[in-house]
Amino acid sequence: MKRLCFITLLCALLSCALALKAHGQGLTTNQTTDVDTIHLKSVDGRSYDGASLRGSVVLLSFGATWCEPCQEELKALEQLKKEYKDKPVKFLWVSVETEEQVSNSGLRNYAKKLKLTFPVLRDADRLTFVRFSPRLRLPTIVFFDKSGRLSMPNHVGMAESSLYLKTMRARLDQLLTMAAANNSTGR
Repeated sequence: MKRLCFITLLCALLSCALALKAHGQGLTTNQTTDVDTIHLKSVDGRSYDGASLRGSVVLLSFGATWCEPCQEELKALEQLKKEYKDKPVKFLWVSVETEEQVSNSGLRNYAKKLKLTFPVLRDADRLTFVRFSPRLRLPTIVFFDKSGRLSMPNHVGMAESSLYLKTMRARLDQLLTMAAANNSTGR
């Protein structure tokens, strides 16, 4: 009996190790992470192709309806969207939940409750998310410059609202300033 338990435990550990190795290998391949590689659908059925976002700074927020910090973040991002309405900045929210966890209708109601005016997308299989983060930590924001290149580091978590807004403004302003400097030098 002890031998059977030992073998079962050993097989389970080996399976976990192989799964982790395979998952890790998927993250370390030379996948491109330009905005062009993003292809997601919104909860109202529209397709979002990252290539169409080139020319704007892109703030892509990953979250979930069950994530309380995500809810606070979305309220702050909605405020920022209003502040940056006359600038080339696109805001997108991506739910990492499956349709079994929350339906498209449920996501639309969630967005309506929070008065979101930016697109709500779904990455149920998390294939887009794993390109930017090795583990699920929400909320996570990914930034792209106007050329469509990923701008590191990603931002993870939510802070007190005024500090969070200050941090996001600084990051967006930096990306907008870089774009203006590149345009003036002819890059």
